[in-house]
Amino acid sequence: MKLQTIAPNATLLKNTLIASLVGALFVSVLNPEHTAHLPILTAYGLWATHLFFGAAIFVAAIYLVQRLGWSDPLPAMIATAVLPLLFALVSLALDYGFGNLDEDSAENLTGIALVLSEIIAVTPASLTIALALIFLLKSDEHTEAAQNADTPPPQPIETPVEINLRALLPGLPFDLGNEIIRMHAQDHYVEVTTTQGRSLLSEQFGDCLQKLDHLNGIHCHRSHWICLDHLRSITRKGSAYSCQLSNGDEVPISRRKYAEIKARLSATPKPS
Repeated sequence: MKLQTIAPNATLLKNTLIASLVGALFVSVLNPEHTAHLPILTAYGLWATHLFFGAAIFVAAIYLVQRLGWSDPLPAMIATAVLPLLFALVSLALDYGFGNLDEDSAENLTGIALVLSEIIAVTPASLTIALALIFLLKSDEHTEAAQNADTPPPQPIETPVEINLRALLPGLPFDLGNEIIRMHAQDHYVEVTTTQGRSLLSEQFGDCLQKLDHLNGIHCHRSHWICLDHLRSITRKGSAYSCQLSNGDEVPISRRKYAEIKARLSATPKPS
């Protein structure tokens, strides 16, 4: 008899309370002899409290046995075995609190005999509680399994890779940050433009292109490289193309690279 691993939570407490209230209503309608002399609301409260504590004892026993690492079906079997004893002690306390303790039995029996008599009296109810809760726990387990089967597994969220621009271009000042917009070859130097400003590096343009090859950029013209994340628009002037970047810079695009840029922009999903 395999049961799901029980974890105390608000949902389990609520379900146990609801089951106790419904069960107490059913028992009160039967009007058993044990509470026949009590007012109907008092009898209902007594049965609801009995059932709630009985269910709580059973669930707690399963939880403790599972925490010890014992495998099924031992948790349910041990909880069912100890429930009559613990339930008898709680039942005597509740009967005393509700003024429903059998005074003749209390006077004629010793403490141990009174407890044994109560164990015998509550054993049928204990077994009923245990079977009902096992059924409910198994039903919840099957429902949860069906819901998990119908629910597709969550898709991993792709997070942007953190770029350390200075690790790629060591000569770049710290205050230019990590978000590059463009590069421009100028004789023996490379002008790097970021969202924080510009700087000239004593680097070969080809070497810089190789270092930034894994970024979302393109060598759009003989001496220009742009980050596509900062491309805002493309314009055509006669047979020449140029693009507008997020910082307002206008950069030429070769006719050969124009088709590649359009294809890459079309393949990139737009943010929702």
